[in-house]
Amino acid sequence: MIIVYESKTGFTKKYADMLAKNTKLKAYRVKELPKDIKDEEIIFLGWIKAGKIQGLGKVRKYNIKAVCASGTAPHAEPNEETVVANNKIESIPFFYLRGGCLPLKELTGMDKILMSMFLKILKSRKEKDGKIEGTISNIVNGFDGVREENLEPVVQWISKNK
Repeated sequence: MIIVYESKTGFTKKYADMLAKNTKLKAYRVKELPKDIKDEEIIFLGWIKAGKIQGLGKVRKYNIKAVCASGTAPHAEPNEETVVANNKIESIPFFYLRGGCLPLKELTGMDKILMSMFLKILKSRKEKDGKIEGTISNIVNGFDGVREENLEPVVQWISKNK
């Protein structure tokens, strides 16, 4: 069994590295996969963008045993069932991991444009609750929600399925 991950800003990589350390499994970035892993069992970690788990399509041909997805929200949005259905992983164990986001000023390209638009929409709301204020702060300042304890269900699953 190996860990394969796709990470853009480093939060999913942190989880892959922690998981590798805790389970003694090797971790590979998708683009660095060895050619001889055709039959190897894979735990895949990717990040969520607009409901799609990034990098998952690149590893579908392999023997995926579980999928973990990191996102900025405290829980999978809109919910885990929708993420699972949208990514066609109904028959595979799924784990959501809260990741993080870089501060808006560090984003580039389309990511910066989209997040700036989203921020403008949030700021224009007349009534802002604590959740909206928190989201605005996370976009502007960034945050890191990566925690080792978030991996506990994944580590337990691996120990039962090795």
